Amino acid sequence: MNQDEVLTAAVSRASVAEVLADYSWLWEDERLTIPIQPEEYYAVAVEANGNLTLAHRTSGRVLLFAPDYAFTGVTPLNGCPPYSLLTFDHEPDLAAWIESCANRWRSA
Repeated sequence: MNQDEVLTAAVSRASVAEVLADYSWLWEDERLTIPIQPEEYYAVAVEANGNLTLAHRTSGRVLLFAPDYAFTGVTPLNGCPPYSLLTFDHEPDLAAWIESCANRWRSA
């Protein structure tokens, strides 16, 4: 939880498609393709190191794009190499993710 921006206008300007295109080599090196449509997601948080928390525009599914992380509670998305797109083990959607973040901030 080292986020610089959460649910702000600055976060909304982050282009998921551009970020994933810049890191497409993560998948290409493994002979994989990015298994999501980036334009279907928007950023809801940006960490200090550039990691992005993403939410699906219609389902609310939450993913973490984290080429730089060292924490538990995440699993690589099917079809993704480590340190790329990850699912949260206990926060499958935006509402659950917000509640989890709020609980961690309150207990900090």
